[in-house]
Amino acid sequence: PLELLMSGLIKKVKSSVDELIVFGDRVLVAVSGGSDSMALLYLLEHFSKILGFKLFVAHLNHLTRGKESDEDARFVAEEADKLSLPFFMGRIDVAREKSHFKSSFQESARILRYRFLGETLLSIKGTKIALGHTADDQVETILMNLLRGSGLKGLAGIPETRGNVIRPILRCTRFELEEFLKDRNQAFRTDSSNREKKYLRNKIRHDVVPLLKTFNSNLLASLLDLADIVRAEDDWMSEEVRVLFSQLVSSFDGQSGLKIKISEFQKQSQALKRRLVREVCYRLKGNLREITVLHVRQVLGLFNKVRVGSWITLPGNIRVSCDYETICFSLGGKLKESLGSPYAAKEGINLKVPGSTRLEEMKVQFHASIVEPSMALTKRIDGKQAFFDFEKTGEFIQARYFRTGDHFVPLGMEGHKKLKSYFIDQKIPRDKRCFIPILTNYEDEIIWIYGERISDRFRITENTKKVLHIEGKGL
Repeated sequence: PLELLMSGLIKKVKSSVDELIVFGDRVLVAVSGGSDSMALLYLLEHFSKILGFKLFVAHLNHLTRGKESDEDARFVAEEADKLSLPFFMGRIDVAREKSHFKSSFQESARILRYRFLGETLLSIKGTKIALGHTADDQVETILMNLLRGSGLKGLAGIPETRGNVIRPILRCTRFELEEFLKDRNQAFRTDSSNREKKYLRNKIRHDVVPLLKTFNSNLLASLLDLADIVRAEDDWMSEEVRVLFSQLVSSFDGQSGLKIKISEFQKQSQALKRRLVREVCYRLKGNLREITVLHVRQVLGLFNKVRVGSWITLPGNIRVSCDYETICFSLGGKLKESLGSPYAAKEGINLKVPGSTRLEEMKVQFHASIVEPSMALTKRIDGKQAFFDFEKTGEFIQARYFRTGDHFVPLGMEGHKKLKSYFIDQKIPRDKRCFIPILTNYEDEIIWIYGERISDRFRITENTKKVLHIEGKGL
């Protein structure tokens, strides 16, 4: 009966909200206008009054479906107004911006969407971003990862929380949410692109899932149970690896290299060996991008057939070599210049925009302000100050040091240039390169090499409406 369905849905969402949101939270709800996000909006609005947290509504118009996209935006704005909730809308031409990313249209849209949500969260001094992923999305993600050859993390699916992102309706099915809206006589929008089977997720949604349900009518529950089991076991194994890392891995060459004693490593299970290799790579390069099963297998081969002096190179310029009793992992020559910086391995520091930020490690203080375009045309420019198009940079600005693989579009150029090549062309001494502050936006795109040059992508143009002015002063 509908009453039991509604009761079950409310209990599930209440249970999630109790875990994910606390009194006083400022929650930004991402609302596309579809059934999932509309149900999320009205459910959170209901619980916000009971639990004492504040809601804000955000909608990003991707400008991909012409009038339909504009009508979606208008619909969400009207719904937010009905609930008397603050509303924030962004407009981004994903098709045009996609050229800046080495990824698919959907992945580019995801990156831009998270950037918009992150910047909006900052602007409202928010604490959480709520997304409307459902149990159906979870199942589709698990199947997508399975088809791509994923490990345990992929089979664990979408996490209910990651950082400041929460998914309060991840345990609810799309059917339950649509029934909830129907019971309230609440309208929602239907995205026509969800029917296009050129995207893998849509193929799985419309073809694979219905087919699998002919073999198992309880498919969703079965795969959700699988994800719960895998997630718990993955968490357990991750903790085991962290303990093992502290016991077996030691540093050398300062802190720039890590080594494992071969005899102790060989006593471990194959599963822990694989994970320990990945953990060492992660500690060295800060991520596991491009580190595949094949690379891990190559490293295990060095442990199994020890030949002193033999070595391999992994993505990220990680050099793995054999010593008499240990296997050594180190960053190759291309990374040596960044290792000299005492700050290079740390995360960037957020700048106050507008405001002043004192960076003791970098021996510089940055002052950021929003000015009219006319000021940028009259003020004398030097290497210690710069003007940017504020709509392009956003207010989330960080300062960090050089990292391997860094590239940007120097002012006046069209194509990307590796930062290392830029330093060489400018005849900047190698021992000074890793101490030059670099300013980046929310997506870690370089906007300014302090004291050198800004990125052409963020320069002001005749269409610029707001200008971000940043000036640095030595401490």
